[in-house]
Amino acid sequence: MFRVPVSVYMTLAPVAVRPEARLEEVAAALQARNISALPVTDAKQALLGVISRRDLLRVGELVRSTDDPLPAWRLPDRTAGEVMSRETLSVASSTSIKEAAALMLDHRVHRVFIEKERRLEGILTTRDVMRAIVEVRYAAPIHRFMTKPVQTIAPFEPLGVARRQLTELNVRGLVVAEEGWPVGMFAEQDALAARNHDDATPVEQVMGHEVLIQGPDVRAYRAAGRMASMHVRRIVVCDHGAVIGILTGFDLAGAAAIA
Repeated sequence: MFRVPVSVYMTLAPVAVRPEARLEEVAAALQARNISALPVTDAKQALLGVISRRDLLRVGELVRSTDDPLPAWRLPDRTAGEVMSRETLSVASSTSIKEAAALMLDHRVHRVFIEKERRLEGILTTRDVMRAIVEVRYAAPIHRFMTKPVQTIAPFEPLGVARRQLTELNVRGLVVAEEGWPVGMFAEQDALAARNHDDATPVEQVMGHEVLIQGPDVRAYRAAGRMASMHVRRIVVCDHGAVIGILTGFDLAGAAAIA
């Protein structure tokens, strides 16, 4: 299963940024395309590195102004080349989806790059692996590979606390829960979109309201298909009224790796 080459599912000629791009420009591009990272290339399309939302959140800083006593979170005036990760993972276009997914799992990354003659040819992300899961109708129940325990935050908690939890807990998203029930998600894309809000803002005002809740026995291909059609990045897994896990594209890629 998942022996098809990555060339079938990869995105050709992916959008990239130059190393001299300012971080605000990178953040705007990520937000506009609803993607988590961008390759950094030179004028000849050679891959230099990758810059992600996590990189931007890592270098963001609290700034106090004379007009407002509350600190605000801002991106520094730096470039993609200064902040990007130079460690990228590349595979041949003939590499199988299973092998590529295994590399993602081993290296804890959400994408691999495909290079040809030292030029960036394409990119395969966890979203692409999810498409493969749908097409082969991989039927394993999601409780086998969901992430647990789930990290939660109350809707009244301040934005600054939510940002710190993302960093300190090393997670990409928090379930916003009220009386134990999910009412929203606060993920890296929400933290980046809220970069002009002060840290005292209640997380409920900046969270994502799209919450996809599924049971633990839902089949993987159905979960992946629903995530894709509803444009959500994670599923909150509930059983008997309790949150028991969270399923992300990375979890599904891991499932493809071991299928």
